[in-house]
Amino acid sequence: MSDKKFDIDEGWSSAKENKFTKMVNETRTDREKFKADKVRKTSEIEVNKQLSDEELSELEKSSMLDPLTGLLNFKAFFKKLDYELRRAKRYKRPLSLMLVQLDNLEGSKRQYGAMIEEELLKSATQTLKACIRDIDFPGRGDGPYLLVVFPETYSSKAMVVAERMRERLTTHNISKDLRHLRVTASIGVVSFPTHARDEHDLFALALEYANHAQSQGGDRVYNG
Repeated sequence: MSDKKFDIDEGWSSAKENKFTKMVNETRTDREKFKADKVRKTSEIEVNKQLSDEELSELEKSSMLDPLTGLLNFKAFFKKLDYELRRAKRYKRPLSLMLVQLDNLEGSKRQYGAMIEEELLKSATQTLKACIRDIDFPGRGDGPYLLVVFPETYSSKAMVVAERMRERLTTHNISKDLRHLRVTASIGVVSFPTHARDEHDLFALALEYANHAQSQGGDRVYNG
């Protein structure tokens, strides 16, 4: 009787030990699996974070550029103008703004088709880049015109660049098929602090001056 009781007790004890051992092993396995999953997920997060940063950088860059000209788009350009103007005010330095408006776009579109506007803007962009310095900031407006911020530049110096731009446009060949098309521009030039002290006023005045130049027959530079 006692042997049978011993066998039962021993069996029960053995069963409890096996169950406990199984629980310990399962817990250890779950812990190791959790650690492995954590390492894997951490690695995935790091990789995804790196990809996201790279993608974000490209997205931010692409969102700042005009797809046609490759210049700063109007929103990004205006932010740059605001920044440079605040810097000019802080250090009491000059700043100039140039607005280049192509002449007779509507006539060109009637003669050559709507796509000619894009060709003219791309051609004007090439000419513009060849006329300005590395420290200047070109951009495209929200219409068929181009803009440039000239840091550390008085109006007289910006006028020299504007005249150079105007002259080169008239001799620049857009393409072989359009070599007979003569391109001209009306250019407005304003400066801080001579003409205005606010970025909105500077832009509005530059546009007004370009329109005035156009109303006088175009192919000219005007700065008030």
